[in-house]
Amino acid sequence: MNQTNQKEPCYEEMKPYEKFMAKGPEYLSEEELLAIIIRTGTRTVDALQLAKQVLALSKGREKGLLGLQHLSVGDLCKVNGIGQVKAVKIKCLIELSRRLAMADTRERLQFTKPETVADYYMERLRGKETEEVILVMTDNKNRLICDRTLSKGTVNCSLVSPREIFLMAMEYHAVHILLIHNHPSGDASPSRQDIEITKHLAQLCGMMQLPLTDHIIVGDNCYVSFRESGLLK
Repeated sequence: MNQTNQKEPCYEEMKPYEKFMAKGPEYLSEEELLAIIIRTGTRTVDALQLAKQVLALSKGREKGLLGLQHLSVGDLCKVNGIGQVKAVKIKCLIELSRRLAMADTRERLQFTKPETVADYYMERLRGKETEEVILVMTDNKNRLICDRTLSKGTVNCSLVSPREIFLMAMEYHAVHILLIHNHPSGDASPSRQDIEITKHLAQLCGMMQLPLTDHIIVGDNCYVSFRESGLLK
């Protein structure tokens, strides 16, 4: 009795969607995953080729998927075949990825452990091209009440108003506060201005009986905690 030899499928020749169904998402390349989101190509290029062109657009320090966070809808639309609808889908994918990462790090968030705070806000501030300062307000058990963005500055300068901080802390009945801000350069080392502002604010907070428990600067997968570094006592 003759047995029919079944030919093994050639996954390399499969289209991204077919490959997904046959093997699962973990076996797809970045281009293939993005091609499924893009879905259709043009008369001259398919969705996979479009995905490669989109990933080649990446600008800034990061390349590939990470670089997409720096691209606007207008940037994406520069690729022939990527219209506004596809560009919006890609931007939504990036935002969903960011929120998923934040949700994961939030589970481990402890305001007495600077590394967990840095991990959480690093995801929130990832890809920002200007400095932002966030005020974090906690209760008497160091549990999060809420956080608010205080300022959005230029590439290398943000302004912090002590008066605004105290008014906001009183509004939310905060017992402790923390400052978080990013360095778009990727280097989390505090500047002289960062140190001077933090010391001044800590003195004012002491007078107001509103402890400034830390100031954390986040960079590119790195952070500096003023408390851990001995810059805030």
